[in-house]
Amino acid sequence: MNFIVISDSHGSLSSWKKAETYFTEADMILHAGDILYHGARNPLPVGYDTKGLVEHLNKIDYNLLAVKGNVDALVDDWVLPYPLPEFSLIEDNGLRIVIYHGYQHQTDAERAEFAKKFGAQMLIYGHTHLPQLKKEAGVILLNPGSIALPKQKSKVPTLAKIKNGQLSILNLNNGQVIKSEKYLKKEK
Repeated sequence: MNFIVISDSHGSLSSWKKAETYFTEADMILHAGDILYHGARNPLPVGYDTKGLVEHLNKIDYNLLAVKGNVDALVDDWVLPYPLPEFSLIEDNGLRIVIYHGYQHQTDAERAEFAKKFGAQMLIYGHTHLPQLKKEAGVILLNPGSIALPKQKSKVPTLAKIKNGQLSILNLNNGQVIKSEKYLKKEK
């Protein structure tokens, strides 16, 4: 399968719609949490429209798998298409992937150990708003960054693509590849 991975949309309908321009390249969209609200430590993102985003999400016709972030609340479960789980486990041709928001652990080592508890070779997370693609203790750690409130020095909104054995982090504004690495799918 091909995936587009996003995180930390924080209620920005305009950022979500910009990210959607990449969704046709994917069989499934993975969202690593913090869908609707900006949180007390963040400014309002451009295009902040939680009501509009909820209405939009309830009309989508693509496959979306989203998990709960630290600012996603119980009331969000009442308005979103389905209740948000704390984490999810998916498999793609034997490659086991865990997705969660990431606030649960502080270090890459802790995140890798969490993934290993599920026999996963990859962990997708958000929370930091910092794009990351690296291997830690044999586990691929992928953070797509934030589509709405990027926090890296360049403040570039980012998302990730998983396609044909390639992991890429992309600049949301222009599609430019920021970082890319091959990974091997586990054979059946």
